[in-house]
Amino acid sequence: MVLKVTAPGRVVLFGEHQDYLGLPVIPAAIDLHIEVSGQKAQGSSISVLLDDLGHVESFTPTLESPLPKRSYLQSSVRILQREGIIPFNIGVNAQIQSEIPIQAGLSSSSALVVVWLKFLSELYEHPLSPMELTKFAYRAEVEEFNEPGGMQDHMAIAHGFVNYEEFNPVRCTKLLDSFPGLLIGDSQEKKDTLTTLAMLKQGVNSALNELGKKSVTDIDPLKFNPEDISDGYARSCLTGAVLNFNITKKAYTEFITNKADFDPSLIGNLINSHHTSLREHLHISTPKIEHMITAANEAGALGCKITGSGNGGCMIAFCPGNEKVVQRAIELAGGVVYPAQVVSGAKKII
Repeated sequence: MVLKVTAPGRVVLFGEHQDYLGLPVIPAAIDLHIEVSGQKAQGSSISVLLDDLGHVESFTPTLESPLPKRSYLQSSVRILQREGIIPFNIGVNAQIQSEIPIQAGLSSSSALVVVWLKFLSELYEHPLSPMELTKFAYRAEVEEFNEPGGMQDHMAIAHGFVNYEEFNPVRCTKLLDSFPGLLIGDSQEKKDTLTTLAMLKQGVNSALNELGKKSVTDIDPLKFNPEDISDGYARSCLTGAVLNFNITKKAYTEFITNKADFDPSLIGNLINSHHTSLREHLHISTPKIEHMITAANEAGALGCKITGSGNGGCMIAFCPGNEKVVQRAIELAGGVVYPAQVVSGAKKII
C-alpha cells in the first residue's frame, strides 16, 4: 500500500532571527505543502524522486561514513536508525512533490526534513508526536551538519497553526487557528540562508560577550545602551535582537489575552515595527522587497515585513478585508502573491 504524508510551509509573524538565540518566536503554518508518497521496497536501497527538482536521489543508509553537505534525506534516516525507530536495512521507493518555493523564506528545506521523517516513522509503524518530530528534524538538518539555524521552522511545520515557541525549555503553545488577511509576496530573489544566519548570530554573540551577558534575556531594555558595544556591526545586530524580542512579547500578550479577537491595528503596527528593525538593524531587506512593502502599505495593508532569513525571498502583508487590492499592488511591484491560510501541521493522508 502506498503511504502519503504532507507538511506545510511556514511564515514568521514575530521573532525573526530569534530562535537560534534561544528567544521566543510566533510563526504560522501556511497552505503551501510538500508531500511524500511511497512504500517499502526489496533490498536495502532508498530511492526518492524529487519531482519539483527533476532528479532521483538514491542511497544506501549508513551510520558510519560522513554525509554529503545538506543531504537531509540521508541524515533523517540516520537519526531514526540511531533511535531504533526504523530498521538498519531498509528499502524504500518514494516521490516528493512540493508547492513551497525554494530559497524563498518559506522553509522549504525544513518542511522536506519534517515530512520525510513523518513518512518514514509512519511507514515503519512508529508514529512520532509533533514535539518528537520537531527535535528529530532539528537534529537531522542543523546538528548533523553543524549549521547555524534554530528549531523554529521544524516546530512550526510539525505542530501547525499560529504558535508561540519557546526554547529554554522547549515548548509550543497554540495561539490561533487562523490569521485572516495574510498574503505572501515572493520577490523571486534567491537568498543564502546559512551565510545570513551565521553572520547575524556571530554579531549578536560578539556583542553579548563584550557586555558580559549570556543571552538577550539578560539585558534590561530600559537600561540597554548600544554605544556600550564598540563594534558597529555587532552593536546593530544586538540592538535589533533586543527590539525584536520586545516586539514579540507585546504581540504574544495581545494574542494570549484576546485570542481571535486581537486588535488588528495593534498587530499590524507591531508587524511594521518588526520589519523596521529587521531592515535598519539586521539589514536583511532588499530594494525590491522594500518596493513591494511600500506598495502594499499604500494599498491599505495594516502591516508588512520580510519573512525568513532575508536578503531575498518573501514578504508578508497583513490586510484583513483588503486582500484583493493589496495583492494587486504587490503584483504591480513585481512580486508573485500567494494568498495564505493557516493550516495544521505534518500529517498522514493515506
